Amino acid sequence: MKRLIGCLLAASVGLAHAAEDDFNSRCGSGLPKSLAPTADTGVVIVDAALRAYVPVEMPVPRGIVTLSGTGKGLGSRSSRYQCTEFMVLPELPPGRYRLSSLEGMVSSAILPQRFLYPMPGDGYQVVNPHDWREGPQRYRVQPRRAPELEVEVKAGEVTYFGRLEVVRNRGSAHAVMVKLEPDAAREKQARARLRQLAGLPPINEPPPESAPPGAPATPESLPAPPADAPPTAATPPATEPPAAAAQ
Repeated sequence: MKRLIGCLLAASVGLAHAAEDDFNSRCGSGLPKSLAPTADTGVVIVDAALRAYVPVEMPVPRGIVTLSGTGKGLGSRSSRYQCTEFMVLPELPPGRYRLSSLEGMVSSAILPQRFLYPMPGDGYQVVNPHDWREGPQRYRVQPRRAPELEVEVKAGEVTYFGRLEVVRNRGSAHAVMVKLEPDAAREKQARARLRQLAGLPPINEPPPESAPPGAPATPESLPAPPADAPPTAATPPATEPPAAAAQ
């Protein structure tokens, strides 16, 4: 029984490492060089399941996310082409942002050769449509403006924005919806991955504290003197206990 349990534990650890290796090979490229937040800026991780309905459902594994600031002077920021499950936007000024668009590349012989403009409230469009034999077409989802599709960015902090699910709107043949489906397990995993990729220690393992340069050493940090070393101010001579009074 113990051997069986050991084999099961080893297999689970092996699967976890394999999954992480698969993530690194799929999503390690395309990430920004600077991933850690600074004292003046924040970082947003966007976790999205981007799907194209053209008209059949097609998963889009890599894409770009664009966030637009709702406050004055924030502007819009777009990520690089990254895994749609782990799109990172660093160096964002603090403020509130809304999901402006999710975009990727699709290639389909049945893709309509025309623009599909957003439907009222929700929808999608195909940008630069052309014959699929000439190369992939750019596919963009533009969601409705809604409070649940907004995120607050704080300086010095990492914000998780997900899980964003692109689903078909049953009320129209062309319209889609972007739904926010919070997932605590995915958020924890995404935050851990960002810290690892940024070279930061895990949250439950704070960095070791080191004394500032020139600071005096504490008694605990000093090496113990040899047994035959002469007494010093730091190590006074040992004293014998007083003899008991004669009876």
